[in-house]
Amino acid sequence: MPTKEELIQRTVELILMAQRIVVFTGAGISADSKMPDIRSLSAPTATGTVEFPKFKGDPTTRRKSWQTWNMFRMIEMADPNPAHYAIAELYNMGKLDCVITQNVDGLHQKAGVPDEKVIELHGSLRRLKCLSCGKIYEMMDIARKLGDGELSESACECGGLLKSATVAFGESPLADEIEQAKVHSQNCDLFMLLGSSLMVYPAADMPIHAIESGAKLVIINMGPASLDEKADVLFNTSTVGQTLPRIIERVKSKIAAES
Repeated sequence: MPTKEELIQRTVELILMAQRIVVFTGAGISADSKMPDIRSLSAPTATGTVEFPKFKGDPTTRRKSWQTWNMFRMIEMADPNPAHYAIAELYNMGKLDCVITQNVDGLHQKAGVPDEKVIELHGSLRRLKCLSCGKIYEMMDIARKLGDGELSESACECGGLLKSATVAFGESPLADEIEQAKVHSQNCDLFMLLGSSLMVYPAADMPIHAIESGAKLVIINMGPASLDEKADVLFNTSTVGQTLPRIIERVKSKIAAES
């Protein structure tokens, strides 16, 4: 079995050879950012964890959901961790094709990855969406006003209901984002799976699209994922934050030495 040092060196080599890297991230990458446990909140509808039909059809549920605006503020105050910044370094090197993320926290953008390079499969808690016209609003100001009762729940200028721009239970997946992610996965030459056990579909299909198209696969997880046996390099006993920054620093050193 290869040592961790050997795995790091092999990953460095794959990154140096790659031209189009897709990074796929799950909840494990944000663990070191001390994100709130949104599932433990008493009124979690605004996070997308309550069934969508109940949100849409029950005024009491909607009112309670907006009373959780303090949770939005906690997410707004959360900072990227070294793993997020390491991925941003891949962008700075010109190696990053895109980030595909299951997370809704917006920390990749905060770390410096441009919004157009981030595909958010489950939407974003930083934005609100009108259920009638589809207009997107920035979250913090409107969420505060709704939570404080300064606005009605029909805060959109068209009179429609606002909801966090996340995929709730009972809602269809974000078809455009899924299709974009599939295309990028099929056209990358290195797919890096970071902090996800691949339990949610169709998101979990993305690394399959990549390896079926000939891409190399690197997995960094604390624990097993469903595609471990397919990985060219597998770290499954260390967190992304412990491993990825070391890899990227090694890559930067190699590039600097050759320039």
